[in-house]
Amino acid sequence: MKTVAVSSAATNFVTGGGRDLDIARAGELPQLASGEHVKITDPNGDEIGLAITDTDNGKLRVLATPADGFPKIDGALIGWHVERALSWRKQLGLPGPTNAYRIVHGAGDGLPGFASDVLGKTAVVYVYADGLRTLGKQVAEAIVGFAGLDGAVVKLRARGGADNVTQEIVGKSPDESVVVTESDVPYEIHPLGGLNHGLFTDMREHRRGLHRFAAGKRVLNLFSYTGALSLACARAGAASVTSVDTSAGVQAWAAGNFARSGFGTDARWKFETGDAVRFLARAARDKERYDLVMIDPPTFSTARGTPWTLDRDYPALIAQAAAVIPERGVLWLAANTYELGSLAKLALKGLRTAGRTASIVEQGGLPPEYPTVAAQPHDRYLQVCVLRLN
Repeated sequence: MKTVAVSSAATNFVTGGGRDLDIARAGELPQLASGEHVKITDPNGDEIGLAITDTDNGKLRVLATPADGFPKIDGALIGWHVERALSWRKQLGLPGPTNAYRIVHGAGDGLPGFASDVLGKTAVVYVYADGLRTLGKQVAEAIVGFAGLDGAVVKLRARGGADNVTQEIVGKSPDESVVVTESDVPYEIHPLGGLNHGLFTDMREHRRGLHRFAAGKRVLNLFSYTGALSLACARAGAASVTSVDTSAGVQAWAAGNFARSGFGTDARWKFETGDAVRFLARAARDKERYDLVMIDPPTFSTARGTPWTLDRDYPALIAQAAAVIPERGVLWLAANTYELGSLAKLALKGLRTAGRTASIVEQGGLPPEYPTVAAQPHDRYLQVCVLRLN
């Protein structure tokens, strides 16, 4: 194992709890191969951590400090982190035979460069660089063992987007489609699919809270994906729910999720395949009104043929949505990037364009099963902002 000395600034970052150390910030380092295990020392030569190199992302992923008591990065260290991560989820009451939840969330669980969702009896383990694949398999084996699962799907989440995913099976391979539960609500999941398996576990608490805004209301859900937010509204007693997504495949998936909860063919539940911008333009023209509009767009997309980006295009979409919301109606917004800045400020920009004012009634972010280290505020990517329009 090589020993590398890092700068004073990098030392302060690591001793302050940081686990994703930028190689550029670390100072002058020897040539390091991706996936290499290294011992990090401060400028005085005192050890401050054990790390694995991630040259794809320009990081040293710190997996242990001297206080942890591990002499090297191996299965014992990985198992220790996974056991502690599972203990926290047990405290939160999340594990169960069919339950879906996040069991490992990167640096917040001492495993920077890795994340994992448990989906019933299978885990999906995300590995964020090719050099971390060997260790990612050890993470998967530890999760399967400690959580008592049948197997895991290890997905390499490399550069190139959701379509550039390679995967490996640890233990028993799951079926193409399985049904899992969250708060006793069944959802269809595709663990062997692409990057997204069908249920965003980071939205758990926000799905639970939608009943306060949706009961008895006309609901519009844009970028609805497999319909989890829409279903939460239907289960809360919404008068109607219209889900809009560009993919006919995920709309069929969403309709199946509705049917599993006893919401079969019914005129109150509509699944519109198409573009959100065009839908809002048509809805405004036809003078449709929705008491609750939910917008959870992708950070970046080319689905419309032209690039969509949150910082540039979100305010205009918010302005369009405001045109179909009556006075005292609710606008529910989400964004999945810390770099965006304040979602509330983007909302204000859009509402000004629409000539509307609003009161913020709730703001939120990641649930407790998504811990992040205080030294890395950029890890808290999720923003939710709920506004009541005047």
